[in-house]
Amino acid sequence: MNSLGILLRRNKKNNRYRYRSEVYLHDKQDLKKRFLLLLLVIGMHSVAMVFFEDLNWWQAFWLTMTSTSTTGYGDISAATFWGQLSTIVLIYCMGITLLAQIASDYIELRITRKEMRIKGRMEWNAMQDHLLIINTPKYDAERYLDLLITQVTNTPELADIPIQILTPDFPEGLPLKLRSLGVVHQTGDATTNGMLLSAGADKAKYIILLCPDYQAPHFDSVLFDTLHRIQALNSSAFVLAEAIDDSNRGRFKAVGANAVIRPVRAYPEMLVRSLIAPGTEQVLENLFRYEGDHTIRVTIQLEGFSWADIVTKLIQNNIGTALGFENPDGDIVTHPEPTEKVSVRSLILLVGDKQVLPSQAVIQGFFKPC
Repeated sequence: MNSLGILLRRNKKNNRYRYRSEVYLHDKQDLKKRFLLLLLVIGMHSVAMVFFEDLNWWQAFWLTMTSTSTTGYGDISAATFWGQLSTIVLIYCMGITLLAQIASDYIELRITRKEMRIKGRMEWNAMQDHLLIINTPKYDAERYLDLLITQVTNTPELADIPIQILTPDFPEGLPLKLRSLGVVHQTGDATTNGMLLSAGADKAKYIILLCPDYQAPHFDSVLFDTLHRIQALNSSAFVLAEAIDDSNRGRFKAVGANAVIRPVRAYPEMLVRSLIAPGTEQVLENLFRYEGDHTIRVTIQLEGFSWADIVTKLIQNNIGTALGFENPDGDIVTHPEPTEKVSVRSLILLVGDKQVLPSQAVIQGFFKPC
């Protein structure tokens, strides 16, 4: 009875190994074993040719290699019975088969590894001082990443930096356009143990932590957890994180975020500017809301003044900071040359929310013709 049980278990094991052989992907260890066996076959056949065919060592090796590779120049061949038998057994039955298996396994290994890299299932161990982007937007992620990566590559300070994305999205691979720019990714969740280390968060120079869905406030908690995990790695990276709720900014900075910004999907440029000029994100955010510093438009006609004169006169009279102007053609001009004489139809000013401005007539009166 025990023998019958052992036999059944052995049959089940054999069945399992039979199926395993159908899906098993050969690794470097398999290639090494087959290659060593091939070298052994080549050595044995070379020895046989020396003894049975009375060839010198080089001629024996040459005959062995041309036979194994199926080239068969015919300049040297086995003539004796034992030499021919050795060739049949060692080369035809073993050598050629081993060589074909090695070639097949090598190609399979290369294809498999390439597919795993494309699908984000391999670590990029050599990557360091890179930009790590964690998470991708839930909506229109491909377009957003295209804009973000394009802005990164167009920024001189970041043009050559390696880029890696850690996201559970794109399990079949990043869009071809991003891959053509050298962007790589890992398929995984940053809150899974080991994933941040696998993505090299401890070796990154910059980390951008995106909010997957800005309509779901609970993602602030998810990002807080991710920031805590990054902090535990003692990463020296500059970390920029998105926060849905402004009240969470302090919490994010307490666990290692160097800069915090609201999710702004239409302008990924804001993220990039924040990396190379920290604090920019706060200035840019203020421009989009009325509270705090904000922009206004003042209709005013100016002619013959330099831009430096206009900016100085506005500051001296506590009117605000000039960011640009509208010319007579209706074009908005920002940051002109200080000494350039400009023709102004209206001014774009940066003012505070508590700032009380005089009327346009009073502002016009500050600029008297020289």
